Amino acid sequence: MSDKKKDFGGHECDKHCDCHSKHEKHDSFAQIQSKEQEYLELAQRLKAEFENYKKRNAEVVTQSFDNGVSHTVSKLLPAIDSFKQAKSSITDENTLKGLDLVLNQILGAFEELGVTKIKAEGEMFDPNFHNAVLVGNEPDKPDGIILQEFQEGFILKNDRVIRHSVVKINKLS
Repeated sequence: MSDKKKDFGGHECDKHCDCHSKHEKHDSFAQIQSKEQEYLELAQRLKAEFENYKKRNAEVVTQSFDNGVSHTVSKLLPAIDSFKQAKSSITDENTLKGLDLVLNQILGAFEELGVTKIKAEGEMFDPNFHNAVLVGNEPDKPDGIILQEFQEGFILKNDRVIRHSVVKINKLS
């Protein structure tokens, strides 16, 4: 058998020639397995870091969208309040129907964006969603119940208040 071997470049040489001193020494099987394990762990870490990055990025995108919706709706609410106030002075039935149609379209668009009206009148007062500005005393109704709503409140996706409901609550004592 010849001492000549083919190197990775395809040329033949014997183990004592210059080209063998230029090449790395061959790793033992254990060293190769160790390197493989190291690369596998690195790939697994990179994969986990990338999955975490994608989750964080998705959260940032969702939060940014919600912030935009909340900001936009908060800017539109005074116009809706004025719209509702104007309705009270209109007596023509057809005009009122038209205004109701437009208002329902706006509120429908809000719902599609995850914005809903806060329940108020007849509900128990919750400072997380309601702002009490007046107190009444109706003995036939429970303490802390909302008697009247003066201004509608809105929430985004059931947890983020865009505007608190302005209410009158029942106080028995």
